[in-house]
Amino acid sequence: MSEPSAKPAQPQRASFHFWFDMKLRYADLDPLGHVNNAALPMLFEQSRCDLIYPLLKTPGREHLDIVIARITIVYLAELNYPGIVDVGTSVSRIGTKSLALRHGVFPQGSDTCAGTGEGVVVFFDLKTRSSIEIPQDVRTHLMRYAEPAAG
Repeated sequence: MSEPSAKPAQPQRASFHFWFDMKLRYADLDPLGHVNNAALPMLFEQSRCDLIYPLLKTPGREHLDIVIARITIVYLAELNYPGIVDVGTSVSRIGTKSLALRHGVFPQGSDTCAGTGEGVVVFFDLKTRSSIEIPQDVRTHLMRYAEPAAG
């Protein structure tokens, strides 16, 4: 039998460089009355889209998109309704065709992180149904939110 893993270190707001806030919805609740675990991946998704889509989904590039290749989530604390959360995102790696991101969810006004996520997205051409290189202007934009040594 393996030893239980140690509790992860509490992420700090300063670890994240792009911020998105969202009002929690009643529909996010589970039968216990707190925000359901399925809400965190949706918050991470919205943050990714707010970070990437303004440059990726520009005229002439409507056929370009991102697809999630991997996501891991660590739940650290309960979230309660009603409330607003701040979702922080940082770019941890920029590859040729993919991007690794880190996320943290904080109740607004709190320094306690309720959950973290790490994800890899692949840039994708919906016409050819294949991965593509990250457009240079998007890459340049994403570097503004990169952690040290990302790239």
